[in-house]
Amino acid sequence: MKGCTFKRTLPSGRITWGYSIDAGKDENGKRVQIFKSGFKREREADDALREKLNEKAEGALVAPDPHTLSEFTLRWFSEYGPRRCSGKTLERYKQLAAYILPLVGSAKLKDLSALMLERALNQVKDAGGRKQTIKKVNGARTTITTVRPLSAMTVRHVAAVMRTILKKAVKLKLIRSSPMEGVELDAVPHREARALDSEAMNWFLEAARSYGIYEILVFAAGTGCRRGEALALTWSDVDLVHGAVRIAKSLEQTREGLRLKSTKTSRTRTISLPASLRELLKFHHERQAENRRLFGSDYKLDLNLVFAKPEGDYLAPNSVSSKACLIARKAGLGRGVSLHTLRHSHASQLLSGGASLPVVSKRLGHTSVTTTANVYAHMLPKDDLAAAEMWEAKFQSAVAQTGKVRIS
Repeated sequence: MKGCTFKRTLPSGRITWGYSIDAGKDENGKRVQIFKSGFKREREADDALREKLNEKAEGALVAPDPHTLSEFTLRWFSEYGPRRCSGKTLERYKQLAAYILPLVGSAKLKDLSALMLERALNQVKDAGGRKQTIKKVNGARTTITTVRPLSAMTVRHVAAVMRTILKKAVKLKLIRSSPMEGVELDAVPHREARALDSEAMNWFLEAARSYGIYEILVFAAGTGCRRGEALALTWSDVDLVHGAVRIAKSLEQTREGLRLKSTKTSRTRTISLPASLRELLKFHHERQAENRRLFGSDYKLDLNLVFAKPEGDYLAPNSVSSKACLIARKAGLGRGVSLHTLRHSHASQLLSGGASLPVVSKRLGHTSVTTTANVYAHMLPKDDLAAAEMWEAKFQSAVAQTGKVRIS
């Protein structure tokens, strides 16, 4: 059945017209029909039916879906998300979705609008954050929760999650278009990635010697590798003879535990080791041999990790990051310095020293040189000045040789 119009007599005696159309079958194989009534004239119902039939012919017909946004979001996290996202990313998506679902989650998918979502995101930005502090009141410890604004960047991340989820609803033809396409968000203030100069970096690394993660921090500073990439590194990935290291995997920490996954870009890269880092890794390998001897059969020899617990097991990424932040504060570098700061510092120092963008981009494992340029644009003024001076030198040389304003 393609579709038909029908007449309906209301209890008041008034006559209205409507239409019904076959919209195919749902995911359970059950027949789905679209009904709409309330038209004053038969001609209006006919015109509306014809429009729906055209949508069906073009493959754009959408049957009204009874699910709420919260219900479909739960479905996305259970059926679609795990196939496309890592465990850590999925955890973060759930945290972000939790900001907005209490505000609009009860709305049916078909009733969602750009205005509704934009208002909810603005509300999240103004008072979506929560800060808990523990204070003593009359000798008893009391947890006090205060409301605070969220950053514009966090709100954009919330919006990105909603955009991804509703895009899937469009593909499943549960809604005709995503209302997120009409949402406008506040601009995010530009913040340059913080980096340490050589002196501050050395101060940071020296402060780490007595905390058990000195070698990890030196490796991060000397290669620009991400935290998970360093903690997943095995000795089979390290070539101490030629001074190179292969980055092929990453260690991820989720609520379910630790797991290995591919790198952020799913690409393997090989980068050269600085001479001092090469010597440090040789010494580290020798000291690690003593741990293998002491633990004997209890040592996790099968993991063959470069950076590991004394018994050879994986180090928890979050613990390493926390310890790095603690070291930075102890060294007087402030709260803004972390393990990831060493990655930024590596790139910044190379670019300041004249290394090319493609080389730095490759060492960092970025998807493209454009990504590197966008993140570290503030480090390139010297390159721009050098280009201007190069042009001027060539220009003046041509003038001197020919006596004319001409470049050959």
